[in-house]
Amino acid sequence: MTSLALGVDIGGTKIAFALVDRSGHVHVDHRIPTLPAEGVSAVFDRMADGARTVLRQADQPIVGIGVGSPGIINPVSGVCQHSVNLGWTDVPIRDELRRRLALDVPVVVHHDTNAGAVGEWVFGAARGEAHFVYLAIGTGLGMGAVIENRLLLGRNFMAMEFGHVSLDPNGRLCPCGTRGCGEMYISGVGLLAGFRDHAPHFPDSPLAHQPDTTVNDIVAALYAGDPLALAIGNEAADKLTAISAYCAGILSPGLFIIGGGLGLALYDWLLPRLEDGIRTRTLPGTHDHLRFARSQVTASAAGAAALVWQL
Repeated sequence: MTSLALGVDIGGTKIAFALVDRSGHVHVDHRIPTLPAEGVSAVFDRMADGARTVLRQADQPIVGIGVGSPGIINPVSGVCQHSVNLGWTDVPIRDELRRRLALDVPVVVHHDTNAGAVGEWVFGAARGEAHFVYLAIGTGLGMGAVIENRLLLGRNFMAMEFGHVSLDPNGRLCPCGTRGCGEMYISGVGLLAGFRDHAPHFPDSPLAHQPDTTVNDIVAALYAGDPLALAIGNEAADKLTAISAYCAGILSPGLFIIGGGLGLALYDWLLPRLEDGIRTRTLPGTHDHLRFARSQVTASAAGAAALVWQL
């Protein structure tokens, strides 16, 4: 009989659930609002109710629960040490959920980008890969890596936090307090910041005069060849190439996987620029066998469920 894992992806605005089998097939999915302003207990009460709604639809055994969460996550204790998006400090995610559900199964908690990386490793584009880097480009920029068949965590579980490494100490001010963070260029936040910086220099661009410009507007204009969008996109691609080159030089992966909603939307445009940029910024031995691939696991809760299968 096929077994199932329950995946839970905690976001700033929604919590996604999925029942997933070992092959990565999603049997049931469900979403509820997070509403973190109502307090930690209220969020976990709703999370437990959402999990029960999904679990009642399971027609096969549940072997574990995987949880992905934003913030600094200690996967050993299952505690969210700090999350700006949720306003949480020292929240015991694993214990809060386990107490409410009272299920005798493992509960595994990781940073949401690490969960995404494991999802690709177990179900998706990184199956069979011992060394790869996962880039999740969405509202922000998140990264995870598997090296020598082990998820890279670091001393304080903050490995691969390249979204908040300064690429230019005189660059854009990031909400984290640092200037020139990669996230301020290659992310939804970054593209909008680029629009604000570059629009005055492109008065003839239709995009510059579009009211209430969105990230989707910038992406569409980029593919259409709009000069303002190209200035924004080229700047973003340059910063992503720099980050990828640093990762390639430090970690020597065989594969980069591009995921996240914005990453998937930009993939076809970014790919040739990343491939060319890596070749010009790294040694041949570093890039000769390096590949890029599109994320295959697009359901965030499925990535969280993969944490169970990777135990």
